[in-house]
Amino acid sequence: MKFFRRVAAAMLLLTLFVPQAALACECEEPVIIDGLEAYDRSLRKGRDDVEGFWGIYLDWQPEKGANRSYRMAIVKNTYDVYPEADYIGVVTCNIPGCTRGEVKLLLTRTDKRNEFESTLLVSDVDGAKGIAILTDDAENGRKNSVLDMRDMKYRGHVMAEWMVRIKNG
Repeated sequence: MKFFRRVAAAMLLLTLFVPQAALACECEEPVIIDGLEAYDRSLRKGRDDVEGFWGIYLDWQPEKGANRSYRMAIVKNTYDVYPEADYIGVVTCNIPGCTRGEVKLLLTRTDKRNEFESTLLVSDVDGAKGIAILTDDAENGRKNSVLDMRDMKYRGHVMAEWMVRIKNG
């Protein structure tokens, strides 16, 4: 009888705790769009100032490791994803921790010129959030070629300080 009580107690514990643990670990699939199309659109004539082909270096990313470098196309969000975002950043490289075509950055214009409410997606429910500011590159004088992300925090930490425009198109 004692054996059956232990088995019943163990089954009850499994029923109560295993589903919650499984739910905590579940991640949605990343949102993927056509990375090549996004890249081409990012370099088109007549694009908005923030649109373009960018490089980003992540110093701190606990879920996927540190020191990751991405290339990203920022384009106007005319896709049927993330309706709150005016622009999306689409990964154009294939490196561990991301997939070509994955949407990793959301930008929404604020009332201030060249300032965006921003989210750098880290997981399906969480990301670095804050304000990103489009500014000039002081070193070489290129206009609108740096996206200052120092205000964007993930769990209290800055993940990436800057994005730098790779090509003017």
